[in-house]
Amino acid sequence: MHKIFILVILLFAKIAPFAQQNNNALDSVAILQAQALKQTEQKKGYANDHPGAQWFPKAGLGIFIHWGMAAVSGVGDLSWSMLANKPWKDHTLTPNAYYALAEKWDPSKMDFDKIIRGAKAAGITYAVFVAKHHDGFTLWPSNDGEIGTRFQFAGRDFVKEFVTACRKYQIRVGLYYSPPDWYFERQYKNFSYNNKVQLDMDHQPTVLPKRTPEFEQKRIEYINHQVRELLTNYGKIDLMWFDGGKGEIPNQLVRELQPGIVINRRNGGVGDYGDSEGALPKKRFEGWFETCETSWPSDKWSYLENRSWDKAEDVITELVKLRAWGGNLLANLGPMASGEIPSQALMAWKEMAKWMKHSKESVIGVNAGPWPEEVNTPVTTNAGVAYLHFLPGDTSSVIWKNAPKPTKAILLRTNQSVDFKHSNGILEISLPKNIRSSNVDVVKLIIEE
Repeated sequence: MHKIFILVILLFAKIAPFAQQNNNALDSVAILQAQALKQTEQKKGYANDHPGAQWFPKAGLGIFIHWGMAAVSGVGDLSWSMLANKPWKDHTLTPNAYYALAEKWDPSKMDFDKIIRGAKAAGITYAVFVAKHHDGFTLWPSNDGEIGTRFQFAGRDFVKEFVTACRKYQIRVGLYYSPPDWYFERQYKNFSYNNKVQLDMDHQPTVLPKRTPEFEQKRIEYINHQVRELLTNYGKIDLMWFDGGKGEIPNQLVRELQPGIVINRRNGGVGDYGDSEGALPKKRFEGWFETCETSWPSDKWSYLENRSWDKAEDVITELVKLRAWGGNLLANLGPMASGEIPSQALMAWKEMAKWMKHSKESVIGVNAGPWPEEVNTPVTTNAGVAYLHFLPGDTSSVIWKNAPKPTKAILLRTNQSVDFKHSNGILEISLPKNIRSSNVDVVKLIIEE
């Protein structure tokens, strides 16, 4: 189990039926990172009524791809490893040492076709690629900026390769972009997390100058140029995932460039959906929402060696809980510096693909259910059917108050009928131990018309 901080213990002490089952949810990293960028949990989504955006609320499972020079060392997280005095456990490099990793970076085995093909088999319906993280390195040959593929890898355009793979496998295209750019802002940037001391790019104490109006104007123009490139050079983009923005490029302009696009809420105001980061929400959100989670590895965004990795049952358990409330899970993958997929992720995807073959219908394209108010296990619904999700390790009977009367109950994994009782509006179903699996078992209820 990861070491956890008192802050996180207090934060999660009251989480009951929706508590995360695997240990990475109790890791404080993602939560504190979000707080550092002034990103608290948004509990309400403001759904986008454009016809082109209606795929989002029933998408179910997405993949988040964090990949950058930090993976070269395999010891520190993307961008965040540059900061000294962090309150979470992470390797620390000086910014100058971090940026020097780019010279050793060999991405020759990056194959987005393989990543998206494998992830689709595992059940994903949308993907979000980190085109530029806080370190400022652009993974496309941007005409703006001082570091990126315009200066390395013969101008290779990883964004184009990602988008091409998504379209090939009919996966919705999402791009992550960080308006904070620590390289562009390096002369003003404090590389100490806690701000009690000001540190330069060698982590030496310094006195930082104040940002000038001229620099701020240049910064805003720079962000606008880069986002315009992403939204005009690659065809239809389905989702824009900002991180830490203050509205430098207004959402209205983003929508003019890409009608029907879904926008998250981290661009200086309310977006199309609510979200939580690094942990499942404590209670049901209003409207559309998404939880982004570290999965491969379990507790960091970038690839790191000697870490824990989510298993298939960990991710499926999170997914069914979110779907029972109408939310999506954006599970993160940190490819190796070479571009290769870590073997642990491939093993999890293989098991997830097996589960999706028989139980995908219970999590993709479905509606929320009455859990935990009326039923003691996550439930999703669709026209004429309901899906009961028996969680790993939970051997108790499912009790559903005010339940519709089913005509039949079927265990999706084996397609065998399951006995049930329905009396006075209360449904009771048990699954014998000899037919349980180590993953989530789904019982499909055919509802009486």
